[in-house]
Amino acid sequence: MSARFISKEAGGARSRRSFGSRGGARFIVAMASAVLATACVDSVARPGGPVGDGEWSVADAVVYRDNLATHPGCSTAGMTYQHGGPEGYGCAAKVYPTDGEDTAKPIVLLIHGNSDTPDEWERWPEDSGAPMIAETLSGLGYRTEAIDLRIDLVDDPQSNNDTENAARNIDHGWATPIAQDFIRSAMEADPDRRFTLIGFSLGATIIRDALRRLHVEGAINPWERLDDVVLLAGAHHGVSTYARLCGKNPTMRGQVACELGNRDSFAPTDFMNALNGPDGAYETPCADGDSAFGATGACGGNTVAYTTVVMRDIADGSYQDEFVSESSSALAGADNRLIELDDTDETGYFFNGLLKNHYGAARSQAALDIVVEVVGD
Repeated sequence: MSARFISKEAGGARSRRSFGSRGGARFIVAMASAVLATACVDSVARPGGPVGDGEWSVADAVVYRDNLATHPGCSTAGMTYQHGGPEGYGCAAKVYPTDGEDTAKPIVLLIHGNSDTPDEWERWPEDSGAPMIAETLSGLGYRTEAIDLRIDLVDDPQSNNDTENAARNIDHGWATPIAQDFIRSAMEADPDRRFTLIGFSLGATIIRDALRRLHVEGAINPWERLDDVVLLAGAHHGVSTYARLCGKNPTMRGQVACELGNRDSFAPTDFMNALNGPDGAYETPCADGDSAFGATGACGGNTVAYTTVVMRDIADGSYQDEFVSESSSALAGADNRLIELDDTDETGYFFNGLLKNHYGAARSQAALDIVVEVVGD
């Protein structure tokens, strides 16, 4: 459990994310309304190419905090667990113990969602809960490492959620450079190993954005090293909080909603255009073993397998997941899996199960079974 967020005062252990004196009821309301969401980018698809020359641009569409030396979220200060992660990586990460690493298996890198920490991958309650993704994979011999995007260090004003960011949402400008360095450092530290990436919620688009930037940067070829990319409840075609937050909240809380677009009437944003490409052509780079973001011969002869997992839509066309839907989460070229409406997170992890439908894509037994199947395939 992340003790920097949890109060264990008299009265016993509280639900993970109770926040005690660090925000109280105000924070709970914020999280209920905005765990995925947060200058906004526009929501209108731009013409192909940076100058409309018919080439589809995969260049950055938002501003990134690339100087990790000054990035407030790239810090190991105040951690309550032993800092781990790959050699050369200076931001916060956690490595899960294993009785014996199987070096024939890929190294698994976990990217958590918004307003959260590596805790989301772990059992809850911490002393009696059933194993979640972190404990299960490490128990199967996978070296498993989780990034910590340090939402506790968010530098937005936090007195409210209408015009400020009491929910401590982050956007891709905050998260992607850290994830990019995490993935790059891991691949450089173990040049003979394969990798699997798993992201939940905002972590799904953070992974995709980090891979896009590594591809454009060209210092390493991530595609030739990847086995699986597993994306749980990702907002690849919009998020429910868009209409309420985009253009109305100038902090990262509004910015991330603008980046992701509107789940209910999705029109590609500049940010999503760079990730998804024309008519979804770039959504799963190297799934064909050849092309990534329009470039052929990019994969080093390797085929990357993509899997998405999301809760099934309700039969009447409405959604039980609080933030995404079947169409929002699915990717062209991926194995798009569904969990059922009763496959919720029953652990009480996030405010006693406040968002148990959304978290079901990472913390239900059905989701865990899919992850173990896919990673071990």
